[in-house]
Amino acid sequence: MRSSPVTLEILSRRLTAVVEEMAETIRRTSFSVFVKQTADFGTCLVTPDGEVFAAPRSISGNLMIGLPARAAIESLAPYAPGDIGISNDPDATGGLVTHLPDVWTWAPLYAEGRVVAYAFSFVHASDIGGSVPGSISWTHTDRAQEGVLVPPAKLYDAGRENTALLRTVLANTRVPEENRGDIDAQITGLTAAQRRIDEIVAAYGAEALTDAMADLLDEAAARAAVLLSQLGEGTYRFVDYVEGLTAPGPDGQETVTVPPTRLALELTLAAGRPHLSFKGTSPQVAEAINLPTGGAPGHYMLVFALVNYLVSKDPGIPYNSGLVRAVTADLPPGSVVNPGAGATCGVRAAVFFRIMDCVLGCLAQAAPADALATGSGAVAIATVAHTDPVTGRRRVAVGQPLTGGSGGRPGLDGLHGTSFTGGWLRNVPNELLEQDAPVLVEEYRYRPGSGGAGRHPGGAGITLRLRALADGVTLAVRGMERLLFAPWGLHGGGTGVPGRAVLNPGTPGERRLGRVNVVTLAAGDVLLVETAGGGGLGPPGDRPAEAVAADVARGLLDDERARSAYGVVLRPDGTVDGPATAVARTRTAAREPVFTLGAARTAYERRWPERVQRALVDEVAHHPPTVRAQVYRAAYIAADAGAGPDRPVTTEAVREAVRRAAGQPGTGTVPDGTDIATDTDTGDTSTGVSRPHPPTTGVTP
Repeated sequence: MRSSPVTLEILSRRLTAVVEEMAETIRRTSFSVFVKQTADFGTCLVTPDGEVFAAPRSISGNLMIGLPARAAIESLAPYAPGDIGISNDPDATGGLVTHLPDVWTWAPLYAEGRVVAYAFSFVHASDIGGSVPGSISWTHTDRAQEGVLVPPAKLYDAGRENTALLRTVLANTRVPEENRGDIDAQITGLTAAQRRIDEIVAAYGAEALTDAMADLLDEAAARAAVLLSQLGEGTYRFVDYVEGLTAPGPDGQETVTVPPTRLALELTLAAGRPHLSFKGTSPQVAEAINLPTGGAPGHYMLVFALVNYLVSKDPGIPYNSGLVRAVTADLPPGSVVNPGAGATCGVRAAVFFRIMDCVLGCLAQAAPADALATGSGAVAIATVAHTDPVTGRRRVAVGQPLTGGSGGRPGLDGLHGTSFTGGWLRNVPNELLEQDAPVLVEEYRYRPGSGGAGRHPGGAGITLRLRALADGVTLAVRGMERLLFAPWGLHGGGTGVPGRAVLNPGTPGERRLGRVNVVTLAAGDVLLVETAGGGGLGPPGDRPAEAVAADVARGLLDDERARSAYGVVLRPDGTVDGPATAVARTRTAAREPVFTLGAARTAYERRWPERVQRALVDEVAHHPPTVRAQVYRAAYIAADAGAGPDRPVTTEAVREAVRRAAGQPGTGTVPDGTDIATDTDTGDTSTGVSRPHPPTTGVTP
């Protein structure tokens, strides 16, 4: 260790204060609701080699650990005092950026005449241009649809603003004033970082600062290795899915239009060193869910669940990229977790969240006593666009970030209305949305009965009911997931109730919207969104009957679910009927599987056995990356069409389907001739509803 323990502790606290001051500065001075209220932004300090050595713990998006900053830094070298870089380009920044609405800025930090570190920040722009309000849609197949692309450039060159660049960026967005205000907030945060570093150097010197940076990273790496070495050594496997789409076929049966995207993780633990292999994961897909990691093994969107595990086990561990320094990974080039240049990526969070669930599934096997059931696994964010009746301009407002319940936890129930995956996003006061757009929020509450049953039940999802007060209100909803494949339960716990979205519920015009995408409402139309509840942990019969009665009294369960899921019988006054409960619990006793995956996923994996799914991925990998997405989709649809309830897909059928699909040019259409949907600003372009197709068991054989 280069620093004395006392100095290291002092500088650790001061560096944390720097990044949290940067974050608080952005929050207080930003313009957009999505930054100011929802807190979808982040800050960190990075070594000259690109390793994060300080990140906030208590404010803003805590996604900084494992940030691949080196490519962005090198893209603008050399630097001078007063330089500030900007980019939202995933490819040019090597996976620092993962979708275009995240606008990153960075600046060199100087001490004693040399660069000792870099300050980084991002804000999620409410709109960055492109084909839909909010810029994000599942159906984008060309990055040009996703918004204005800003390769790494100096927004400030030695303190001089690049006004032409800034004007060009803002002119290509729907909310230029908000974006300008958010970028100015970032610049203010970067300036604050240099000011605080000056104060630290004045008190301790530049050498003490750089020594502390290195020591904090080393300490985090050493403590992480100790924690990981306490897990059972071995290889653990888990598979999960981003749901696909189906549509009614000519015979009235549902046919696949978009296959589920398979995430396969093999976590190997040896001597405190974790290796993440994503072999067997779906190739890059035509939907905008690809996750640009740049092939970085400790990428922040691969290791988030692992980082959370380490920090939960050792809350005092330094919070920096040393936590993932030892991580190695196999990220197949051209796969959905390491796509090629230009891959559409607006809804990459769908894959990010599912990777977290895969890591949790592996950790549940490696450390059963610490295991968590999975949460809702999604964050649905509705962007509301309308035409201002006075100015005639198109306006964009961000609605609630709708996550769902978290899974049951060791010794604790799941959290209601917030999940481990998106829990850092804060809700927006409904009054602000109603002020910014012609809508009325009629209902916003926890969703009763949605949490998975268990000794520690999953948290409840969220119900949002929103009414349009004018014609032409367009909602672009991203991130609706877990509509069919339920959040899984653990050690005997039940699955959470899947989510749903319905237009005009309870009326003759009621319509299920699947994952919504883009829908335009007329005055009086109602959109109902219900997010998934978390999975339960432990047998429901082990939950104290009085705790079940309390859940009923709080409106989280009704009497029927208390009886059917927990074997608890209540009297008319809400008290527990002891004798009747004893009988009911005897009848409901059952074995305790490690994972409770739910009927939809079990059916999918009967239809598409694990070995067949893997064969499809392997066969498609033999073809050029430029055609894999089309070949994968066409082959999947063709092979699935020949399957039935008692006729699973076979390896031979997959191989033949791939051969046939590879002979077709990449036309931008699925084999039945249906165009791959392209969103517009004003229409509902959903092509189907999410349906899980037969999944495999959560643990691959």
